[in-house]
Amino acid sequence: VDFEFDSVVSEDRGHAIELAERAVEAGRELIVAAGGDGTVNEVVNGIMQAAQQGGTARLGVMPIGSGNDFAGALGIPTDMQRAAEILKRGAVRRIDVGTVNGRYFDNNVGMGFEAQVNIEAHKMTWLRGQMMYLAAILRATVSFPHPVVTIDRDGQRIENKSILMVTAGNNRRIGGGFLVFPDAVPDDGLLDLCVVDAIPRREILRLLPKLPKGHHVSEPVVEMTRFTRLVVESESPLPVHADGEILWNDAHRVEIEVLPDRL
Repeated sequence: VDFEFDSVVSEDRGHAIELAERAVEAGRELIVAAGGDGTVNEVVNGIMQAAQQGGTARLGVMPIGSGNDFAGALGIPTDMQRAAEILKRGAVRRIDVGTVNGRYFDNNVGMGFEAQVNIEAHKMTWLRGQMMYLAAILRATVSFPHPVVTIDRDGQRIENKSILMVTAGNNRRIGGGFLVFPDAVPDDGLLDLCVVDAIPRREILRLLPKLPKGHHVSEPVVEMTRFTRLVVESESPLPVHADGEILWNDAHRVEIEVLPDRL
């Protein structure tokens, strides 16, 4: 594909935020994240931070990571030639973006068990995609406690709820291809919410085969809703991830909001 570009390489965690923000400030109109969901998250944060100062740029994605859920949900292929042709064609879609305690995310935020799965997945450099996340789920089931939380969804409060996990999604896919939010739409002005009750290990293993195709949504222990603002509070510390990157291991209050039509 005949496509002129400048290439810069991020050197450590968080560096791509700075690189993307500087590129927008320099007048670049298209910022392409070449990497996985974590790289996309950092580039989105750089673009959004620059937007606070009046900068405007579009996001492009070359999905070369282990999960590529954001790209996969939006139909961006992992074949680099085809992904580059999409960039050259220049078709643009505006989508929502979310914030979690002030940080931006584009795909999903998970707390509790799902974040623990991401912690385990980051230890498994020899696996990729769904196999990595399946192995991480099996590891996480061994020792994860069931936190008791208060959930406030657009003013509706649920007190003292024992949970396995709470996860919010802007797209259908997480975890390398699991359809946790099978009906999610990235430009509807809402985030989808999945709350799973505290369940024993054998129940987690029974639910697991239903996740890849979204068949968990009819389970009595699973609640699926949508929201514009969510607050989760917990006395015990919660692990929290955004787009597969662990943000906190010890959060006690997590506030998530949707910013419609921003990206």
